[in-house]
Amino acid sequence: MITDMTTKSRSQIVLYSIFALLGLTTAFWFNSQAVLSNANYITDGFTSPVDWVYSLDLLIGGFAGMTFVVLESRKLGFKWWPLLIAGGFVTAFAFVFPLFLAIRVHLLAKKALAGGRMDQYEFDGHRVDVWVPATLNPDTPVLVMHDGHNLFYPEHASYGATWGILDAMPDRIRSANKPLVIGVWQGRSEDRVLELGPEDFVTETPGAQERIPQHTLPREGYSKMGNTYQSLIAEKILPVLSDLYAIKLDPTRTAIAGSSMGGLASLYGMVKYPKVYGTALCFSTHWPIGGNELVDWFAKRLPMDGKHKVWSDTGTIELDAEYAPFHERFVSKMPAENFIGAIYPMTGHGELWWCGRVEHPINWWLTN
Repeated sequence: MITDMTTKSRSQIVLYSIFALLGLTTAFWFNSQAVLSNANYITDGFTSPVDWVYSLDLLIGGFAGMTFVVLESRKLGFKWWPLLIAGGFVTAFAFVFPLFLAIRVHLLAKKALAGGRMDQYEFDGHRVDVWVPATLNPDTPVLVMHDGHNLFYPEHASYGATWGILDAMPDRIRSANKPLVIGVWQGRSEDRVLELGPEDFVTETPGAQERIPQHTLPREGYSKMGNTYQSLIAEKILPVLSDLYAIKLDPTRTAIAGSSMGGLASLYGMVKYPKVYGTALCFSTHWPIGGNELVDWFAKRLPMDGKHKVWSDTGTIELDAEYAPFHERFVSKMPAENFIGAIYPMTGHGELWWCGRVEHPINWWLTN
C-alpha cells in the first residue's frame, strides 16, 4: 500500500532535509569555533573585499529568503513562520531556509490532496486508488468511481486530464462530511468496454453483442466480465475498504459514479446491487451502444422506489451530440422524484468537460 504523498514530494522533502541538516551542522561547528576564538561577528565579516562579497551576498539572499518564507507561509496557512525566522538568527539561515522548503513541499502536497491522503491497493488485478478525507467517521459517505486512472493523476489519465475532483473537494463540494473516494482502474485497457458494459442486457437482448464496436473487444470475443467486475466492487472492494476505514456502509451514503461507459456501469451497479448503492451518478451516459432497447431495459430495472437516486447527464457537442434522443427517452421514462436528467449545452465528451461539473451531482447526492 502506498500512502500520503507522491514519491516526488517525498524525495524533495528528504533532499531539503539533508540540506537543512548540513546547514545546522556547519553552523554549529563554525559558530563554536568563532565563539572559542573570540571572533567579532560584525567586524570580522567585512575585513576584505572578498568578505564583503560573501557577507552582502548572504545578507541580501537571507532577506530575500525570509521574505519568501513569510509570503509563502501566509499563502499556505503556515502559522509557525515567526519561529523559523527567529531560529534563523539563533542558528543559521542555511538551516532554516531548506527546512522551510521541506515544510512547504509537505503543505503543497496536502493542499493538492485537499487535506486528505491517497492510499493504493490492488484487487484481482485492478488497481484501486482511495482518497481518504482528513476526517473519517462511521457515517462517512462512500463514492465509488470507474476509470480510476483518470481521477487523480494526470500522468496516468488517458488524455492527460483528470476529473479535478480533489480541486473541487475543499470548496465546490459543499458537504462538511467529505466522501471517501474509491477509484477503480480497469484490469486491462482492452477489457474496459466489457467490464463496464451491462452484461445481463447483452445476454438477454438478441443482437446486442453485435452493436458493441468490434475494435473494443479482445481477440477471443465477448466474455462475461460485467457481472464479475460489479461483483468485485460490491462484494470485495467495498467490504474490505469499509472495514479498513471503519465506515458503516449504508446505501443512503453510498454512490457509484462514472462517465460514458462508466455511466452505464453505474446504472448497472445499482440494478445488480440495490442494497449497496443508493445513488448512481452518470456523466455523459453512453446510450448509443445499446440504443433505445438499452434505455428501456434500464428504465424497467432501476429500483426507483423513492429510496434510490439517479443522476444522468449529457453535453451537446462532440460524442455527446449523439446522445440527445436516448437521453430524452430515458428522462421521459424515469420518475420525477429522486431523478435528475441534466443537459449541459456546448459541453462535450472528456475529463476537461466533466471536471467543470463534477461537483453538481456529488452535491445533489450529499445534500438532498
